[in-house]
Amino acid sequence: MKIRPSLRLYVLLAMLLTGITTIVIMSALSVSYFISGMDVAMRGSMSAQAHQAAAAPGHPVTAQEFTVATEWNDLPQEIQDNLKLAEVGFDEITKEIIGKSLFAPPKAGYFAMKVMNGDEVRYVSAIFKQELGNSFDDKALPHFITILVTALAAIVLFFVILILILRKVATPVEELKNWAKVLDKDNIERSIPDFHYSELNTLAGIIRNSVSSMQDGLEREQKFLGYASHELRTPIAVTRTNSELLEKLIQKGKSPEKQLEVVDRIKRAGFTMTDLTETLLWLTRQEDKDLPMNSIQLGKIIEQLTHDLEYLLNGKSVEIHLKTDLSSSLLPEGLCRIVLTNLVRNAFQHTEEGCVSIVQDGLTVHVINQNVDGTNEDNNLGFGLGLELTERLLSQYHWKYQNKSLDTGREVYVDFS
Repeated sequence: MKIRPSLRLYVLLAMLLTGITTIVIMSALSVSYFISGMDVAMRGSMSAQAHQAAAAPGHPVTAQEFTVATEWNDLPQEIQDNLKLAEVGFDEITKEIIGKSLFAPPKAGYFAMKVMNGDEVRYVSAIFKQELGNSFDDKALPHFITILVTALAAIVLFFVILILILRKVATPVEELKNWAKVLDKDNIERSIPDFHYSELNTLAGIIRNSVSSMQDGLEREQKFLGYASHELRTPIAVTRTNSELLEKLIQKGKSPEKQLEVVDRIKRAGFTMTDLTETLLWLTRQEDKDLPMNSIQLGKIIEQLTHDLEYLLNGKSVEIHLKTDLSSSLLPEGLCRIVLTNLVRNAFQHTEEGCVSIVQDGLTVHVINQNVDGTNEDNNLGFGLGLELTERLLSQYHWKYQNKSLDTGREVYVDFS
């Protein structure tokens, strides 16, 4: 089974290994300096004894543990037995430790050094033995044990402090992870919790912005799909109806002029679908650039839409009063077509019996539907997606818009200026 890497474990092991290595090295240096310090202290004491004692050939001088002589043979026999004259140098300690151990004081130690006192060579020796009572106190804790215990205590303390620091850091990180796991569209607008550290708070802001951006993109895609399915119904219906009509005209051998007229309606529906798709993509992507402006006749577009949407009045007793002019204006054709389609479609869908009046005068359009069959429907403009899309388009270009409720219908006014 493969062990998954953990950042917390990695940091813990790395810091612990670094701390232990540092403590071990410092402990080893302490031992080395302790031994060096003992040698320096011993050399200083022996040199002082060599210069102060009045030794003569055959008459060595003994003071405490130290013996000063002018001849090697005048030194204690134990020194001569454990040390060699050839190894003794000037101002350098030659030593022999008996019973070396890290866990107990040595049993005996023999030290010798050669010193120049003026023109005279003097030998200084020292003997430390437990039975003489001048050795290290065997009841005291050995210095090496003290250093070892101190090192182990330092490692434990370092480990405890490291664990506390990791918990202090890991807890906010864990909270950040748990917060990010439950972040969704329902709570994304809530304020970001305080994760104690500025870096984590910054990271939380980046995470929320990323999730928000993804959520906005998803919502735009969903809106595009909803808008497209809503707005493309009319051109698709026109294409299907005219395709069936064209098939019948061909089967009956009707004149090419009638067939070309049907083909023209199919082509126009195809162009309409293309314009609608581009317009919806522009709207849902929230691009900064404006749609291209074309010289269009609102009256002509309304006449086409009225003809294309007449299938919505099949089986209904509805009169259509249409009044348009031939004026042209520079407008985004796709957007205008979507708005006008929703106006006409809504009026046709919510009139079971009565009349629909569509009046276009320059850049203004009035749509009034009177439903006299006695039903009271919620015939708000472009209900659902149609209403939302229409209002977004009107607001995008700051076109004037009024929607009034009548006793038996609704009056809608749009000014494209």
